[in-house]
Amino acid sequence: MMLILKYFLVVGAVLTLGLIALNAHLLPDGSKLPAAVIHSATTASLPTVAPNVPAPETSVAAEPVQAVQPPAKSAAPTRRSHHSARVQRRSH
Repeated sequence: MMLILKYFLVVGAVLTLGLIALNAHLLPDGSKLPAAVIHSATTASLPTVAPNVPAPETSVAAEPVQAVQPPAKSAAPTRRSHHSARVQRRSH
């Protein structure tokens, strides 16, 4: 067997096993591997399951909404940046 082919075979196997071990090490405790999912080509054969939606609470009273007023603007003039002040002086 050629030496370079043997090298890639050994290194590839070691890296693959290392990634599998790292993946198993990083899984959270108590987690299970995801179950195999059978995919269907069409949506017509997919099972339909009603979602678990809790019943809405009807005993909660609606609170009145208060109007939010924007903050009052100060009487002081707005400051311009140094650049915009220089451009305004040139335009006069």
